[in-house]
Amino acid sequence: MNALDFSALEYTKDASFQQASYRYEGDAKTGWRILREGKEHLVLPEGYRLLKSILCGVCSTDLARHNLPYSLPQITGHEVIAEDESGETVAAEINASHHATGSPLAEACPFCRQGLPTHCPDRLTLGIDRLPGGFAPWILVPEHNVVEVPTTVGSDVSVLIEPFAAALHATEQIDFADLERVAVLGAGRLGLLIVAALNGRREKMRGSFSIEAIDRNRERLRVATALGADRTWEDAEAVMAGAHDPPPFHVVFESTGSPQGLEVALELASREVHLKSTTGLASMGLAHATELVVDEVSLGPLGSEQAPPGPSQPGSQSTALICGSGIPAERVQSIERAGYRTVRIRGEDDLRTVSEDVRSGDAPQASLAVVESIESVDRLLRPWPDREQGIIRPTGRILVADVGQPRAGLLSPILERGIKIGTSRCGDFRRALPIMQTLLERGIDLGAIVTETLPASELPAAFDRARSPGNIKIVVIH
Repeated sequence: MNALDFSALEYTKDASFQQASYRYEGDAKTGWRILREGKEHLVLPEGYRLLKSILCGVCSTDLARHNLPYSLPQITGHEVIAEDESGETVAAEINASHHATGSPLAEACPFCRQGLPTHCPDRLTLGIDRLPGGFAPWILVPEHNVVEVPTTVGSDVSVLIEPFAAALHATEQIDFADLERVAVLGAGRLGLLIVAALNGRREKMRGSFSIEAIDRNRERLRVATALGADRTWEDAEAVMAGAHDPPPFHVVFESTGSPQGLEVALELASREVHLKSTTGLASMGLAHATELVVDEVSLGPLGSEQAPPGPSQPGSQSTALICGSGIPAERVQSIERAGYRTVRIRGEDDLRTVSEDVRSGDAPQASLAVVESIESVDRLLRPWPDREQGIIRPTGRILVADVGQPRAGLLSPILERGIKIGTSRCGDFRRALPIMQTLLERGIDLGAIVTETLPASELPAAFDRARSPGNIKIVVIH
């Protein structure tokens, strides 16, 4: 059994840092016991490897950590490059699921079993939810989450593997058929990588759509051009000044990290807004906007003409929740014909019954829901204040029926213009690395977004620098 002692800076509820002592006891075969300040903090099963942290990027999720619904204090940091037991450089994927640890429980987990381990309800998340992150000198990572970094990817680029994978995953959720103009709103840490991922995807697909970046910072726009943007804009007003109805972009990726960014993105998009921000803050009347992204749930209109989407698993009968009394019977019947088992929620009593059944495991999460209000969306996403789980399943869909309700907040673009809001979270490192290597071979300098590197002992200063408009990506080195 191994025993390792170290101290590290923890992030706290008031967005400050404090020093704390930690001890790791155990090994990959028998599991680990993590002690904090001499007291048991976390027990991990077998399947975790001990890695030495080398680099860790600071991202917007780190800066907004005090707003997120996970316990603090914690050692944060999830964009980690580390050294393994043999001295090899590796990257660490962040979702510690049954599948990631090689647990036999993966066969019984509906998400691990169906290829969605990043949504395993029992997962820990490196540097975000309980599992100590990469701002510590040592990390514990599930064996299947350890990914070798090719020697062709330098250290300044390797630290971008995690956020680039997330950016690529976002682009993979978009139907690029008939697209002409795609915008990235906010050319910051994530937005610039979305530009690069779009560039890589367009090359691979031999697409012809225009990639355009919008940001007030001219230096960031210069980097966006170097990463593949065909056109840049210093503000959204300039875009709209020359635009006519419909709005100028088919798809807008919202990556500003602010609730106001969603409002602007919706004004600019004619088909879809893809939301990546996890600020923990409400957006346009939606209290659980972050949870919408974390669960990768899409939100859009229930059209009067098209058939609703069928279950994600062909041949299965998934549950569709019908929330409200004004949804026409013929629309409910069309959902049933598409292969769903429908459950009516007409009021609080029905909602309470469904919630209790899902929470107890007597009923599965719904893969589709039809609602009449944004309040219903929030209730489906997080019905229980003490549990990070929804009645709607991760990767599920929520459709808003037009029943003549007032058009406030998100309802206006969804019902008046048929806008879809797509979301995504983490990406696959093994899919991202070949795209990164191709971009590097084409002379695309992904490392250009790293503006400064600071030692781990100066973590508070690194966070301050990361919040500065003059910086893009700050990296911490051990």
